[in-house]
Order: sequence, then C-alpha cells, then structure tokens
Amino acid sequence: MPIPFWAGHYIGLPYKSRGRDTKGLDCWGLVRLVLHEQMNIQVPSYTAFYDSAENPQQVGSLVRRVSLNWGRVSWGQCGDVLVLRMRGEPMHIGLVLDETYMLHIERGINSVIERYDSSKWKKRIIGIFRYQKHDR
Repeated sequence: MPIPFWAGHYIGLPYKSRGRDTKGLDCWGLVRLVLHEQMNIQVPSYTAFYDSAENPQQVGSLVRRVSLNWGRVSWGQCGDVLVLRMRGEPMHIGLVLDETYMLHIERGINSVIERYDSSKWKKRIIGIFRYQKHDR
C-alpha cells in the first residue's frame, strides 16, 4: 500500500503546543486535522487535558485517553494512530500512512513522514489503535 498522495500536504507544518490548525500543531492536533480533512472522522480536541507538551504526565494522560477510546490492532493501516514512548512515557502520537510510514510532529521539528519501523521508533511503539465508531 503506497503512502497516500495527500500526505505531502501535511509535511512541514509548524509545531505549536496545543495547536489545532495549520498555523501550528502538536502531535494530536496533526492527527486530528488529518483524520478530519482526509477521512471525515471527527475526534475531540483534548486541549483541556493538558497545559503543554513539556509536561510528560499531562501528555501521557492524553495519549492514554486516545488509546482507551480506540480499538487496538496488531498492524497499522492508513488512518490508524501509533502511540509512542518518549522519555520512557507514553507521550507521542503519529498517524499511520502505510505499513511502514507515519506522519507526525514533535516540539522543535516541523511535521514529517518517517518510518516507524526504524531503529529510532520501532522500540518506542506502545500500540496501534484504530478509530471505532460507537453508535449510541
């Protein structure tokens, strides 16, 4: 499965703690934006759950909230969310683009496409989660 053509539109977007639009995004903001624009999936902003990306416990709380509200899968497909460990804590999220690439953004680094099976990321993967629509 090739990387979707639209992924290139999201490369180079600037980082901003709690950012939720193309003027600046954090990792959840980027995932949220792409899910909405490319897959018509609406997910919560979650900005009320943390003050800044510099607080690992707060970002970890956000990451755990995402992982609890989504179904865990054994392999990723486009639109799934990777939960990743940073500084020993679950505090980073990337969007799966295909079986080896993710789109993500970090403090100090604009949004990029990287291999999540690389030595840098492979051992940091906590899980892969897929959006589960719940009818109520």
